Amino acid sequence: MEKYFYVRMDSTIGNDDDETNGSTVFRVSDMISMGAASNTALALRFKPRYNAFGAAHDEANGSVHNKTDSVTLTVPTNGQKAVIEAILAEVAKPQIGGAPYLINLYDAVNANSDIKDVSGASVSLAAVQA
Repeated sequence: MEKYFYVRMDSTIGNDDDETNGSTVFRVSDMISMGAASNTALALRFKPRYNAFGAAHDEANGSVHNKTDSVTLTVPTNGQKAVIEAILAEVAKPQIGGAPYLINLYDAVNANSDIKDVSGASVSLAAVQA
């Protein structure tokens, strides 16, 4: 069984039916990169769940850009490295004896995370392309 990252941005349990703000998961194996998005944010980029090629937005120069889904975590000022290390440690934990397959990046309903020092999250899904 594969591991998954879990994110829930909306703190109202009744709003949990929204794909972006409610409960959503990303396969760990779909993660492409992690990097600072600001002094207090860490962006995790994933392969998109939908066909998300951006050629229509770049017709002027003829380039095609693959779009990604992303999760941006709120972290302490300049604390990205420590959070990256904590995420990698969770990913590396062996799956034995009922260990969870779900890594909680941030759950707004319970205001908690499996990753030390994460205090918020936002999700951006690439738009579906025809």
